[in-house]
Amino acid sequence: MKIQLCCRTAAMLATALFALTSVNVHALKAVALTGKITLDGKLDEADWQRAPVSGEFTENMPRDKQPARDKTEVRVVFDHEALYFGVRAYDPDPSKMRAPYVRRDKVFGNQDNFIIWIDPTGARKFAQFFRINARGVLADGAWNEDALEEDFSPDFDFQAVHALLPDGWSAEFRIPWASLRLPHPTPEKLTFIVFRNQPRDTRIRSSSVVLGRDPSCFLCVAEELTGLTDLPRTAGLAVTPYVAVNSSNTARGDQQQRETKFSGGADIKWRASPEWVIDATFRPDFSQLELDTPQLKSNTRFALSVREKRPFFLEGSDLYATPLNTIYTRSITDPLWGSRATYRSERADATLLTVADRGGGFIILPGTYSSDFRDQGASQATFGRARVPLAGASGTGSVGALFADRNYDDGSSNRVASVDAVYKPSNEMRLRAQGMASQTSDALAGGRSNGYAVVTDGFYDNGSEHLYARYTAISPKFRADNSIIAQNGFSTLELESWQCQKVEGFFNQICPGLNAKQQRAWDNTPLNRYVTPVLALNGNRNSFWNVQPRWLNYTRTRDGGAWHHIPTLYARAEGNPNARFPYVFFETEYGRGVDVATDARARMISNAVTLNWRAHERIELEGTISDYRLHDINSNRWRLHETTMQLVGVGYMTAQDTLRLIAQRSLSRRNAEIYAFAVTPRSHTQAVSLVYSHKRGLGRELNVGVTHGNARASLQPDRVTTEIFAKLSWAFTL
Repeated sequence: MKIQLCCRTAAMLATALFALTSVNVHALKAVALTGKITLDGKLDEADWQRAPVSGEFTENMPRDKQPARDKTEVRVVFDHEALYFGVRAYDPDPSKMRAPYVRRDKVFGNQDNFIIWIDPTGARKFAQFFRINARGVLADGAWNEDALEEDFSPDFDFQAVHALLPDGWSAEFRIPWASLRLPHPTPEKLTFIVFRNQPRDTRIRSSSVVLGRDPSCFLCVAEELTGLTDLPRTAGLAVTPYVAVNSSNTARGDQQQRETKFSGGADIKWRASPEWVIDATFRPDFSQLELDTPQLKSNTRFALSVREKRPFFLEGSDLYATPLNTIYTRSITDPLWGSRATYRSERADATLLTVADRGGGFIILPGTYSSDFRDQGASQATFGRARVPLAGASGTGSVGALFADRNYDDGSSNRVASVDAVYKPSNEMRLRAQGMASQTSDALAGGRSNGYAVVTDGFYDNGSEHLYARYTAISPKFRADNSIIAQNGFSTLELESWQCQKVEGFFNQICPGLNAKQQRAWDNTPLNRYVTPVLALNGNRNSFWNVQPRWLNYTRTRDGGAWHHIPTLYARAEGNPNARFPYVFFETEYGRGVDVATDARARMISNAVTLNWRAHERIELEGTISDYRLHDINSNRWRLHETTMQLVGVGYMTAQDTLRLIAQRSLSRRNAEIYAFAVTPRSHTQAVSLVYSHKRGLGRELNVGVTHGNARASLQPDRVTTEIFAKLSWAFTL
């Protein structure tokens, strides 16, 4: 069966390679400045008036590929220092615009905003994006075309200012050439897309190019930007030193420990040439200024992941995205120093990173039925990635290679090599494949092992019909210490399909479909199987609704364990009700589950709620609660009850000053009377963090805060920690 599937996949790839695609690409000419642009958002300088206008916007949400309802105009000018975008949005009723105060990088579709995507290399594989909402809040990041992923983690040096007008609003963007990853010689033309968001009774999204609601490619139809001449050869050096002080008090039972630490270090970014960026860090301060969101974990069998927030790891992070992600930088726990080189051009993209990790975390030991852990010692972590586009500017795909190496001080090592390919025969279709091999030398286990993994998937979406298929096989000995791969020794086939219809009324799109999955262990033992009808609906207020009667749902949680039938009913809803409640999310599942501690079926109910509330235009509150319960089927006695809660409050004092409060609590309880072995009846953790931030620009900020937390478990002494910290960083260029 596996051979037949591989043959079919190869046939699909071969067929796709001969597909012919024609893309109608528009062009906009940028004009050189003759005077100075004052960034006030008004576009009233003479240079703006003589610049050509791009104004043929197309709506892609909720209507698909229809002329935009309201007029939007884009102009582009430039000088030797920067590229300028001017965007003008006309609105028949500006009073309905939504322009809240939000944190940087929190500019989403529930706000009136402009988004500019710029492909700096012309390869149509990578874009930098820049956002501004109608309140003047900024956001930026990177777009990976092959993975169709948007990453807000990278930060770029740019400016944007908005202006509110009687018939709409406008904005001016100033993007320094040094912030764009332009190669040398500079391409004759760049490519770009401008998006406009208008949240009203429903969310309206339009763009400067023709796009569907959920296309399989964006940059393939990006508009060309011509007229750019005599651009500078970008290079330079930026240094960001920091100083920090941390005073902590930890009490565990009758024992108490006080410690005050002063530290300093620096991050260095050297633009050695237009194509090359060299980063280095020494004694980096990777302390979390924002607590990781708590997750339900008492009844899970595999390791959980958390989002990367540390600035050093973000340059070129889009290159790590592959069908099976082999790089997870949070596996690097406590770096002493690190360096990285990143290359971008029209011909290729590449990055190489090495870090001395002092350890202190955990090594994930993947398994078929569960993952295990081992204390992480000191090590040197190195990984690299290269990607070459196929068919050049037509943007039809890419081939890539990746390697990851981890050498531990005790003599152990883990190495992974990978090759992958992406091909897009049309704007509606994407095909991907990846093959990996690993070699592990384990000093504790006293041996060497080799493993491999294969992933292939196909995606088709024409706006009304959607089809996705994925095959994954990971051998029992495959291990990747630089990743979050927590399971091996299995193969999985996944299918999803739906067909959407446009309708009038509260719901504007109805999509009935079917999801299916079959997972088997390496010895062909069934692990998971489901066939689930799906009803997905898009509605007013940017709402999304999903209902799945998961009746044909089976699982096996341990080797030799029972084949459990666990039917459930799943439902989810989210949307942007109004300006007072910008975001609401609700998820529930009820039916049968498995208590993995005993491999016993149980009655299960799971609920999650998120509510974002604007008590005042300068005060934002967001609360999240997740609750998971298991009850014995026969006696109706409770087995497990786990709850996580988080409240985030942000006060926006000025454009540079914020005060952020995070309070979170996790509680896990098990009914000891149910179990024939010893369990922890109750464990409880909670933390409160209050941080004041003053940000003057990229890399120039002051943070002062206090964090208090405690952890409690039955029959164990409480652990209470209070920490006060301050950190000042100030970037400058040479």
